Amino acid sequence: MTVEELLNSILREVKPSPEDEQKVREVSEKITNALKSETKALGLNVEVEIYGSVAKGTWLKGDVDLDIFLMADKSIPREELISGGLKAAKRIFEDLRGRWIERYADHPYVEGWIDGIRVDVVPCYRAEPGKWLTAVDRTPYHTEYIKSRLSGEALDQVRLLKKFTKGIGVYGADIKTGGFSGYLCELLIVNYGDFIKTLEAASKWGRRTIIDIGGYYRGRLGEAKKKFQHPLVLVDPVDSNRNVAAAVRLETLCNFIMASKCFLRKPLRVFFDPPKPVKLTEESLKRRLESRGLDLVAVSFGAVEAVPDVLWGQLYRTLDSLRALLENWGFKVYRAKAWTDEHGLTVLLFELESSILSRLKLHMGPPVFSEEFWNFLSKHLGKRAASTGPWIEGDRLFVEVERRFRDVKDLLEYFLKVDGGISVGVRGKVAEAIGRGFKVLKNTELWNTMSVNADFNLFISEFLDGLPIWLKVWLEEAEANFDEARDVKAR
Repeated sequence: MTVEELLNSILREVKPSPEDEQKVREVSEKITNALKSETKALGLNVEVEIYGSVAKGTWLKGDVDLDIFLMADKSIPREELISGGLKAAKRIFEDLRGRWIERYADHPYVEGWIDGIRVDVVPCYRAEPGKWLTAVDRTPYHTEYIKSRLSGEALDQVRLLKKFTKGIGVYGADIKTGGFSGYLCELLIVNYGDFIKTLEAASKWGRRTIIDIGGYYRGRLGEAKKKFQHPLVLVDPVDSNRNVAAAVRLETLCNFIMASKCFLRKPLRVFFDPPKPVKLTEESLKRRLESRGLDLVAVSFGAVEAVPDVLWGQLYRTLDSLRALLENWGFKVYRAKAWTDEHGLTVLLFELESSILSRLKLHMGPPVFSEEFWNFLSKHLGKRAASTGPWIEGDRLFVEVERRFRDVKDLLEYFLKVDGGISVGVRGKVAEAIGRGFKVLKNTELWNTMSVNADFNLFISEFLDGLPIWLKVWLEEAEANFDEARDVKAR
């Protein structure tokens, strides 16, 4: 199958049919009409408008997000707009027999589901460019900008890029993913022209890449580098002070670059539609752990009571703090990752060279002619704290001292039981969850949880693989190509 045939096949699957578009129009009209009536009944003077991917024509079949904005004049107090807008949204979801949840990142909104379609109802202001009153006031301008520059075939190119980023797991500007927003995908197509050209450009991106479609920083690249400290910068064409790619973490960016290089070398369907990792059995888990010679250690606890962006932000910072704790006490951490189903189970997972350390550790002291000489002797000889030494190597004193914590379980349980781990960098909401109860599990002790939670089982399976499933499949398919390339190079 040629690249063109593959992309056409993917496009047939992700491009909405006329029936799909009709359903979205009907749901849109039903919700907008209900919101107009409800806001009027509440005395909230707003205009109800549809923006985002539906308005731009870049949404994917079976994956539609309907963004409805309640646009107010700036004379309306923010508190009145937010409280009235959220109240109206909640009422119409209840009246239409849908379900809803209140969310916020920089700005509160209501996320709901009607007839199988996800709907975000967002209060905002009709602001002038550069005079934004809320974090979402730019959205109408984003929609108009894309509509003025993309149409027809170009919209399909956006769909391919969105599906590609979803398939490789880098789609989403939320804290959990740290990846590509829909608007970023659209702007990349505006800038590069089509899906393949975007991947070709991405395959050549470096550690710092700046894309300035509007040319705001032409001749002033140094100023842009100073203003935006992110690995990927795409200057917002409707706000030169904003980086559309600010949410993209370096790790996520590198995954996109790697996937772009791999796809260009051997294009496969797996980039768009990867299979799920294979669930582990108790026996396969045991075999894989034994074959590695490393230890898995997990801190397992219940739900963290916070909205997703706060939850994941605190989990990532907590993970870094606990990794530093382990390393400071002599445990060598190979990898660390956080996982949660966001409602009942949260896990901080560490892969260690060993979860049990030697009884003694080597401690290097000061040079003999240092002012710290007597202090070191007093501490390690006078009190007989050292099990061996001190002795001299070169000009320095050395001792062997007994470890306070040999088993990683003892270390984690000691520091987490005190205050949920706040004293060692565990963030507030996470510490509260840990304070309600936690377990430290090692290796096959993970099985009890894996056996009853399929998603957690898949997480451990992929973690042990050490690479995303799309790359695992691609490597199997591309192995012959690598061999051919090595043969050519050898000749």
